[in-house]
Amino acid sequence: MVRKKVEGDEDERRREAHKAHHADEPASARYATTGASKQRTHRAGGSAEQDTETPAQRQGKVGHTATEQERRRQGVGPAEPRSPYEGRGRPDYSPEHEQVFRALVTAEQQHDGEPVSLDEISREAHMPQERIQPLVHDLVTVHHLATELQGAEAPDLSHYETKPRH
Repeated sequence: MVRKKVEGDEDERRREAHKAHHADEPASARYATTGASKQRTHRAGGSAEQDTETPAQRQGKVGHTATEQERRRQGVGPAEPRSPYEGRGRPDYSPEHEQVFRALVTAEQQHDGEPVSLDEISREAHMPQERIQPLVHDLVTVHHLATELQGAEAPDLSHYETKPRH
């Protein structure tokens, strides 16, 4: 009796199984085989859930990509980057925001309307960069008064400009 080829490329599974064998690990550890995890689980009683797949049954099948939640549960993938602005909420426009915004406008005027760096805004506002950075972030993302531009030659060195008024 010939097995019906439903779950993808047989040659691909065979290659993966050979790789696993040469690495002295079971092929099932690499999800390269069609084993019991691909079969439906049978539950007692007649329920509509009987024929539904569980995440473990979809895992390893051609075309299946694990969701973020599945990857986190398995400990797979890179750690999520933490934003330094996480947990701050949406700060109201404060006198410090006004001071930084005025510094941005002044520095931009001194550079003939060209975008300016965080360092230039810091000097103009007479505040340290560590204090300026979250305030400029608020001006860009919360208050929408400025725009952050990242240069192609140095993406880690952002420049900022005021948004044009319509």
